[in-house]
Amino acid sequence: MSTTLAGPLAGAARVRPDGWLATPLTTDLTRAETQARSLIHRHHPAAPGPVRCLTARYRTATFTLGTPPRQLLKRHGDEAAYLGEVLAYQLLDAERVLPKLYSASDTSRTLVVDFLGEPADIDSEIGFEELIAAVAAIHTAPRRWPQHTAETVRMWCLDSAANSPAPAWVREPTAWRHLLQLTAAAHGDDHVPLGHLDLKADHCRRRTDGCLALIDAETLRPDLTGLPDLITLAYLGQVEGRTLPPRWIRQAYRRHTNDLGAQWSDAGLVRALTAFAKATGLTSLHGADQ
Repeated sequence: MSTTLAGPLAGAARVRPDGWLATPLTTDLTRAETQARSLIHRHHPAAPGPVRCLTARYRTATFTLGTPPRQLLKRHGDEAAYLGEVLAYQLLDAERVLPKLYSASDTSRTLVVDFLGEPADIDSEIGFEELIAAVAAIHTAPRRWPQHTAETVRMWCLDSAANSPAPAWVREPTAWRHLLQLTAAAHGDDHVPLGHLDLKADHCRRRTDGCLALIDAETLRPDLTGLPDLITLAYLGQVEGRTLPPRWIRQAYRRHTNDLGAQWSDAGLVRALTAFAKATGLTSLHGADQ
């Protein structure tokens, strides 16, 4: 796991030092744009033009394609982040919670997806509950996977995790195993525990069909459970001028996940949140356990 110390998961994450990426991308917008044109020509020939650089960071770069923008090229400097995002598109294809994926290139670590320029307002209860519903759909997606997908990711099922050593970043293995047991009680032993979305207001956009979508899925992991995302939702409900009660957020999350096949009790969800904090060293649950 990794995040900033001041973020919603402070204490539960290991912060990577500066310079950890062996082959960083250029941060010069003009140079990044020139490189993108070459990569598109070789790996995404069907993508529209022209190409315009939106962001050029050492880990990722993004480019609009078309005038007005119709698609987005995303380039990763980190192979794990690229593979994580491709995995997210594969595992969540039927959920309609991400932009449409047009093409991906393992060689260049690039993806071409729909450009979603319209923000989704999450400041009201109605808008924020739409975000909660999208997160719930992601966390329960394994229930709706076709058999070939379920078999492919069998190694990440809860019953396999329960019989394996706790991850190296877990501080309290006993609490971690308790968390897995609680999650299995709610989702089933064969559940793949998807979680760790990069939830931010700016990542909430409108698809062309009007539904809320998340435009950044590179952090999604199939071994963390959905608890980090519920904690982040509680945090988001109290920042940037929002005053959404954490208890309301937890109850809405439980309702939406249970509507999609989970069997969380409120007491079980609180115990799972507490177990996650104890297992990982999380400094605050932001009221999600109250």
